[in-house]
Amino acid sequence: MAETMEALNEADTTPLVYVREVAGADVLAGIDETEIREHGISIGESDTLYAVHTEDGTRMAVFSDRSHAFAAARYHGAEPVSVH
Repeated sequence: MAETMEALNEADTTPLVYVREVAGADVLAGIDETEIREHGISIGESDTLYAVHTEDGTRMAVFSDRSHAFAAARYHGAEPVSVH
């Protein structure tokens, strides 16, 4: 996430990012089985997670808590907005 935010910050504007709910099953579908084992990822298919996306819709990060998603976006210099 940091590298992507740095690239967005080069435009001298505060980048806008979107925070939205995402199902654990959707996140798991995009993760390779090897990564799950190697990193000890523990996500249930029915878990509600919160993803941070760039303006073009690219998912940058996933958090288990909405407030952490907002805090991380702000920490990296972005202006987070909620998407329902």
